[in-house]
Amino acid sequence: MASSSTKVSMKLLIDTKNEKVLFAEASKAVVDFLLNLLCLPIGTVVKLLSSNGMVGSLGNLYQSVENLNQNYMLPDQ
Repeated sequence: MASSSTKVSMKLLIDTKNEKVLFAEASKAVVDFLLNLLCLPIGTVVKLLSSNGMVGSLGNLYQSVENLNQNYMLPDQ
């Protein structure tokens, strides 16, 4: 079995006082990975749900992408 590796990189500008990410710059591989998380099968999503919402920051990620302005999304070219 051949294995391949992909280099991923992400730069973050973080406001440590307010614990917020102000700016993020990521490679295509990182963006693809994060967007693929949002395409999880519904059975997997149901397992991640708890009484307080999604476990960890997956819920925050989903909400952020849902609120993302369409101007930032580029169609496949």
